[in-house]
Order: sequence, then C-alpha cells, then structure tokens
Amino acid sequence: MSMGHLVRFLTVCAVLSTGCLVVGAAEAAPEKETALTSGLLTSLNPDECEPFQARTLIMEVHREKGTLVVAEREIHALDTVVNGKPLKTEFLGQDGKPEGVGAFRVGQYVNVEGFLHPDGTVAALVVQKITKPPATKFVYRPVAESAKKAGLKNQRRSGKVSGVR
Repeated sequence: MSMGHLVRFLTVCAVLSTGCLVVGAAEAAPEKETALTSGLLTSLNPDECEPFQARTLIMEVHREKGTLVVAEREIHALDTVVNGKPLKTEFLGQDGKPEGVGAFRVGQYVNVEGFLHPDGTVAALVVQKITKPPATKFVYRPVAESAKKAGLKNQRRSGKVSGVR
C-alpha cells in the first residue's frame, strides 16, 4: 500500500473511529445508475465496524445488486458525508488512475480498503486493480538437514530434555 493510501485510510479511520454501514439506498431518490452503483451505501453509523483490507481476486460481480464479492465478502460502493467530510469509493487501475466500475471483472486481482460491517458486508473506500501476488513456496527440509545447516551435526534426539531429571 502506498504512503498516500495509508495516510488517507488512517485519516478516515480516525474520523470515523471505526465507522459502520447502514444502507440508505432504499430511502434515497432514484438516480441514474451506472454499472455498480445500485448497491451504493449513502450513510455510515459509527461504533460498529472495523477497518478492512484485502488483496485478492474478484470472485463475483453482481451488476443487478451493484456489488463485488472479494474474499467471500460483499463489497459495496460508498458515497456519504461523515463529520463534514465526503467519503466516496475510488475505483482505480493498476497505475492508480481512476477507472470506471464497469472495468472490474471476475478473476482480476484487487486491493480493497474500507470498513467491515458486523453483517459481513464491506463499504469500500478504495478498490484498486493489482498484479497477481507472487505465490509463496513452502520448502520442506527433513529434520536431519535442518540440524546439519544449524551446525548440530552429531547430536542425537532422544526425546529427553537435557538438565532435567
């Protein structure tokens, strides 16, 4: 995460002091909707949510609901004002430039930052495309090989702890 995103994320966390989502779209007047705005969250209720960040792939895109599913969490766009500060979801490409929400597809890797609601949904502050993270390799080393590398060549493993009777 870049320093700018970290500062912005921490500032929003401080303002909201662990903000929370309340879906207000049903009460809002219907507006012209774009690809993923029907699931737009228009209000936050502090004291119930936790910060959320995930770097993983998009599992599902629900255009009819206006949500993405990432890390088995339903991701909603956010457009509200909290304590006089506007909060709106930023959809960014790999280069950090704004992209349309319609540019996000199943199988793309994204970094999502936002707030986790107690019901499991997430209000996203930033959804940014990223390159696929490198796979981590697990290297198996038998105990004898590990001991050899540690300089414990001729020690026996009897199961007894030395110095204890």
